[in-house]
Amino acid sequence: MKINILSFLFLIITCSLYGQDRILTFASKDSVGAEPVFKGSFGANIKLNGYFDVYGGLQDSETFNIGKINVFGDDDSKSLNVDMYQTQLKFESALRTKEGKNIYALVEFDFWGGNGHMRLRKAYVEFDHWQIGQGWASFGDEALWPNIMEWEGPPSGIWVRTPHIKYFNSFGNPNWRYIIALDAPIADVIRNSDLEPLLEEDYQTTPDVILGMKHEKQWGHIRLSSIFRNIRYRYNDESDAFLGYGLSFSGMLKKKRNNLQFQGIWGKGIASYITSIGGFGYDGFPTNTGTFEPTPTYGGWMAYEHYWTRKIHTNMVLGYSRFYTNDTERYLLSGVEEDPITVIGGDINHRHGYGIINIMFDHYERMTYGIELNYGIKSLQGDGYVDEDPFKEDKSRDAMRISFGFMFYF
Repeated sequence: MKINILSFLFLIITCSLYGQDRILTFASKDSVGAEPVFKGSFGANIKLNGYFDVYGGLQDSETFNIGKINVFGDDDSKSLNVDMYQTQLKFESALRTKEGKNIYALVEFDFWGGNGHMRLRKAYVEFDHWQIGQGWASFGDEALWPNIMEWEGPPSGIWVRTPHIKYFNSFGNPNWRYIIALDAPIADVIRNSDLEPLLEEDYQTTPDVILGMKHEKQWGHIRLSSIFRNIRYRYNDESDAFLGYGLSFSGMLKKKRNNLQFQGIWGKGIASYITSIGGFGYDGFPTNTGTFEPTPTYGGWMAYEHYWTRKIHTNMVLGYSRFYTNDTERYLLSGVEEDPITVIGGDINHRHGYGIINIMFDHYERMTYGIELNYGIKSLQGDGYVDEDPFKEDKSRDAMRISFGFMFYF
């Protein structure tokens, strides 16, 4: 097999077609059996992302992330924004060895790296039931995604991309598939505008262990997964660790082109994997007994897509998430005043609700327009003692956005 840079570019430019998926494809002339030794493709998902904030304090957020609503804010200014940052570029290749083995590789980028800078989404290689690289964390269900214009998704969704080593196989029955994965530990600690858990990032020493099983047939699929974590943080300049664990049950039911998707999650110390609170450092908290405890978290979402005609379809999505602490030693309540309040011996309760309805029009086979209404509400309750006086705070705030966009896939 001989493919140099010039012939590679020539194959892209001439766009020789060998499949129905991507338009820009190429293949080597030599083959093993009936398959070319090497074939690949380049594609793009071009998306114009527009959003009009009716009210609610998400004017600075490109996505409708309920967790970012500042419940102490009062700015309900209207705001219109349009960008192309959700456009994705995708390179795929497949290599067939002389022994008849297949090696598949993928690299995918978007422009969500800040101010339109390119960001790596996925980069992995698959071979002999192994996947090595960065892709969707197996604790979530990568086959699920509600067909919506805003790309944050429901607050309890699990769409984290991590470096990992993953093994997948079946039990001799193609309808059953299991996954065992070691994922790079997530150790994001980003201060929130509402409260700060007073934890500092520490070096992680063990990978996250994920086990999953999926049953798939013509009617759709169901999937169960679990995760086990050893999470290290620094508190009062001392390192400590605690265990996190969780379960996810998900699936999709299909009838013709219509489909129902769902996912429920429960666990402790899994906040890093949850859409609306990932990166806020809420995996664990210090208690009055001097120990670290994993933060209880649970939630779920459901989405239904209905095709009214061959080209017109509607999506409806509902989502909910909650995390809370019991008997916290102390935390900072950041949004009450200019100076944060230190609360001693209290509890925290966070709830997020989310709803979407949209209508989409598939103008051509690879071209879609859409408009949707996004609504979300966030509530925060905190109590404890401030300067030995009882303290209680109960705040909530909702937000409404109209999202619209144009997508073209090639």
